[in-house]
Amino acid sequence: MNGALRSTIAEIEKELANLQELLQELAVVKPQDDLIAKRAKGSILHDFYNCCERVFKKIAVELNSGYEESEKWHKALLYKMTIPVEGIRPRVLSDDLAADLDEFLAFRHLFRNIYGFELKGGRIEFLAGRLEEVAGMFAKEIREFIGLLKRELD
Repeated sequence: MNGALRSTIAEIEKELANLQELLQELAVVKPQDDLIAKRAKGSILHDFYNCCERVFKKIAVELNSGYEESEKWHKALLYKMTIPVEGIRPRVLSDDLAADLDEFLAFRHLFRNIYGFELKGGRIEFLAGRLEEVAGMFAKEIREFIGLLKRELD
């Protein structure tokens, strides 16, 4: 278990580093409201939620013995991260952060199912404007969770 837990922690920490890369990418996208900027920001917002979900999947597979791939498994997985599992793990996310992340999940779903030229700038700008704050909260809560896992190793 210790080796598996160390591997899980390392993979989660790698995703936190990837998150920083995404924030750096967003910072260099010009603020103009043209098609290329919308596509770039949309892609970064998409990748942000992918990063979060990779962390959730890793936790679910390694610590919770998996997750159900039902029709709405993405949303179910997000909200399962707000629930502590007695004897296995504490909660991973606060309810407030999960609600914020749900907005990014909804955008990711939209982004995957429309053409880039159909993107609306208002929604992208709103989420891009919140990305640094939400990503910071995500990183903070995940680091706290990792701290609890590391205590298990001691």
